[in-house]
Amino acid sequence: MKVLVISGFLGAGKTTFIKELANRTGRDIAIFENEYAAEGVDKAILEDGITNGDVNIWEMAQGCICCSTKGDFRESVLTIANSVDPEILIVEPTGVGMLSNVIDNVKQIEYERIKLLAPVTIVDGGSVDRYLSQYDELYVDQIKGASVIVVSKTENTSDEEKERIKEVLNGINPDAKIITDHYSNMDDAWFDALYDQYFDKEINASEADKESNITLPENFSIEGIKISSLEYLIGLLDNISRGVYGDIIRLKGHAVINGETVRFELADRMYHITGIEGEAEQSVVFIGHGIDRQGLRSKFFAKARAYDMIRKTGMKDILRRKAV
Repeated sequence: MKVLVISGFLGAGKTTFIKELANRTGRDIAIFENEYAAEGVDKAILEDGITNGDVNIWEMAQGCICCSTKGDFRESVLTIANSVDPEILIVEPTGVGMLSNVIDNVKQIEYERIKLLAPVTIVDGGSVDRYLSQYDELYVDQIKGASVIVVSKTENTSDEEKERIKEVLNGINPDAKIITDHYSNMDDAWFDALYDQYFDKEINASEADKESNITLPENFSIEGIKISSLEYLIGLLDNISRGVYGDIIRLKGHAVINGETVRFELADRMYHITGIEGEAEQSVVFIGHGIDRQGLRSKFFAKARAYDMIRKTGMKDILRRKAV
């Protein structure tokens, strides 16, 4: 079983890239997701979006496979290898996880039946400068550990800006292959080749547990939400993006509005809403700092059952509010 780690910060587009990868290649794959919050949303997105064959999707919620639950993670990978035994296992770590630690965790269980492929990191092209200044150690680790860096959300980015982003990323990781054109323009052979590039870097064992010094943001989930109209949802997301309910750096959810199921997301103060077919659990997940739980409960449905968890923090500037 080959293990392909696809890393990236919150909202970079890891799940969307995995959908494209699975649909372009049609290989025998399983996906292992590390959901940071209590309520998982990405599994439903993958199940809805992968059309090229059946895919087993595993989830690990409320923990980070880079640190606190790494033993459970290694055991889960071995379980997948011994039971499902896919050709490829795609691992999607939480967006606030250290890539170097995920690599180290896989290397500890690597043997003739489990081989680590060259990791891929997805980078939001519009957020590189801000995240480098605010999330420094974590963001740089995700870039340094990658063999391939895919710059996402570049559909409307000029060639000059793409070249500048590439130079910035090359300055951090000169050995990485950097793709600045949107990956949807790559041919199927490029996607397929990701399954044939093995990991060949050295891991600094002394840094394997540096995650313990990094502060994780809090997360908060509500299920059973009810939204009265699309206009109401737009107004609510606009207020959330402006910091009315705390410094929320990532949001994902599903709701049924007038009989139609919609998916809504927020990352880096930008939000979007899309309609989807079929049903999905009506829930929403927030990740950030100083989250106004009571205010959000009242806005998304006062009687909803809510789950919340706070991780004590220590990561420098990770939750600085964006000026608006």
